[in-house]
Parts: sequence; C-alpha cells; structure tokens
Amino acid sequence: MRTINIVAAGAFACTAVLTVVFAVLGVRVLGETPFWLFLSTSMVFMLGYLVVLVLNDQGHHDGAAALALATGLTNLVFASAFVGFGVGTSVFLAVPAMAALLVTRLTQPAVRWTFVVLAVVAFWVLAVVDTPVASAITGTWVETTLVAVNFAGMVAFAVTVVWYQRLLADQAEEALSKANEQAETLLLNILPRHVAERLRAGESPIADRIEGVSILFADIVGSTALSERLSAVELVALLDGLFTRFDELADSFGLEKIKTIGDAYMVVGGLDGTRDGSTAAVADMALAMRAELQGRKADDSGRLNMRYGIASGPVVAGVIGSRKFSYDLWGETVNLASRMESQGEPGMIQVAEDSYVALQSTHTFSQPRVIDIRGKGPATVYYLNGRLPNASNDPDDAHENHT
Repeated sequence: MRTINIVAAGAFACTAVLTVVFAVLGVRVLGETPFWLFLSTSMVFMLGYLVVLVLNDQGHHDGAAALALATGLTNLVFASAFVGFGVGTSVFLAVPAMAALLVTRLTQPAVRWTFVVLAVVAFWVLAVVDTPVASAITGTWVETTLVAVNFAGMVAFAVTVVWYQRLLADQAEEALSKANEQAETLLLNILPRHVAERLRAGESPIADRIEGVSILFADIVGSTALSERLSAVELVALLDGLFTRFDELADSFGLEKIKTIGDAYMVVGGLDGTRDGSTAAVADMALAMRAELQGRKADDSGRLNMRYGIASGPVVAGVIGSRKFSYDLWGETVNLASRMESQGEPGMIQVAEDSYVALQSTHTFSQPRVIDIRGKGPATVYYLNGRLPNASNDPDDAHENHT
C-alpha cells in the first residue's frame, strides 16, 4: 500500500512539473497536435493518481495498485509520444514494472507479470517507433535539461523505492524478532524451559516419568464467601496480586509453577530429575507464602488465610492438547499433595511422610499425627513449623543464596 502511494505521489508530481514546464514554454507537440490535448491528458492522469491515494485510504488496496500501474503505464506512453522518445521520459516505464513486483497486494502472480510485460513491450514499441522530439525544444537547453532530469529522476526514484523496501524489510525483521521473543516468553510462562526446548524441536508427544518430585498445593480458605463479598474486579485484582507474588517466590526458589485452579496454586520442584534441594525449596516456598499472607487482608472482614499441602514421590509429566496446551502432572503423589492441603488446617503446612523424611534435618515439625486420607486410608502426617537455624549449608538445600 505504501509503495503504491509513493509511486502515485511521485508520478503525480512528475506529471505536474512536466505540464507546467510545457505550459510556460507554450510548446506544441507532435507536429500540429495542440497543447490543450497534452494538457487534458495530463490532467486525466493526475486525477487518476489522486484516485489511487483515495482508494488506498479507503482500504481498496488491490484496486488502488491496479489503477496506479495502469495509469502510470498509459501516462508514460502518452508523455513519450507527445514529447518524444529522445528526452528519456520512457525510462520511467521501469517504475511500474518494479512496483508490480514489489506490491504484495497484487496477490495473483499473473497480474503482476502482466504489468511487467506491458511495461517492457511499451518501452520496445516506443524505441522502435522513435517518436521525434517536439520541434519547439529540439536542440535547445530544454531538451538537454529534460534528458538529464528524466534519467536523474529515474535513478532517484529507483533508489527511493529500493531504500523504502529495504526499510520495510528491516522493520518486518525487527517485528518478527520481537514476536519471536514474545512467543518465547509466553512459552516459558506456560512450560518449564527444558520442556519448551523439546516442544520447539518438534518432539511429540512429550511425556516423562519422574521418580522424585516434591509438590506444593495451596488454597485460599473461605474463597466462596470472599467471592460473594468482593466485586469481580476486586476479587481478580486480589488474586492477581497474590499469585504474581507467588510466581516471584517460585522463581527465587528455582521451582516450577504448574497451574492455578480458581484460588488454588500448584508448584513443584525436581522436574529436572535431580532431587537435591527440591523438597527443601518447596518447604521454604510454603513458609514464604505463609509469611506473605500475614500482612495481607482480603477486605475489612479480616486477613487472608490458606491451607498448604506437600508430598514427594514419582509422577508422570507431559504436555496435553494442541490448542491452549498445558503441562501437567499425574499420579498418586499429586493426589496425596492435594489431600494434604484439602484435609489440613487453615494457616498450617501439612506434610506427607516422604517429604518429612527429606526435610527432618533442615526443618522443624510438630508431633506426627495419623489421619484418614480419602482414597488412601490412615497415614502419618506432620505440620511444618519452620527451618532449622544454620541449615542453609545442608546438601539438600539448593537455594542457599536465596535472600
């Protein structure tokens, strides 16, 4: 569209200048052909170029491109016939030929090449016929000036069009690069990095069995009543601010957020297959989340509170779906972590036996309790209280530099 506008505006200017020059000189062209005929055709062509600009502005880009090329070809043939082939006006026939190849709006290749062929044929015919230079300017400075201006103008016009196309190409490459960066960021927001790399490499399906992960579920207490008290905007703003902070905590502890389901938050450690530090990182994440809530209020009715549940063990992990795909975990460990949260107490971090074994040298716990886990039966569980002093140098602490 922009290329055609440049071509149309440039052709309008050239036609207008040539018309004014001959109007001043009072030149009669083609022997006895009166000047009014030259002036009339020039006015028609200039009107055509203006129509091109209007069509483009109104969104009729295909019609604008076709009209610009057709008007330009006809205008150049008439101008060369009136003024004479020898002054070089016909060299501008290269402009519609170039424009036809550069304009992407002419989607049919046959249409593009038709204009190219017509431009070449028109130039050949004018060269063969070799219309004489108008007698009024033959051998004068006007003829010399027109030759120089036509060839210099053609070079300037070609350089401008090529430069502009290069500028558009650079802008397109920059936009594509930014789009790729945004897509990369979005992909990494959805998937763990090592999974995103496998997906980009074309691997499908992506499914793994990971023997040792630690999973944390956290859920807001009294969320149903909260949603009834708050407006939609207030509720979404509350959850967005809270979960955004949790995302930052997950990044700082080197954990992967898996998903949010309503007001529930799920995060996991050890997806890379290494167990060192993952359970401790998940435990510290839970403690940090609980500390984060201490200064937050849902509304005037009181502060926010959550239940937390942690379990460790094997899972199956993979990407499902081809549209709005997601990375998820399945298995008994996932179910157990969910039960630890749902059957826990508000404000308490309930930990299953396997997680407790991995954490007992770095963290403090309440006395063990036996509860009936839905779908599993009696199980020993613990409430996580905090981290032991000077436990950061333990080999199981993979985030010792976290502050």
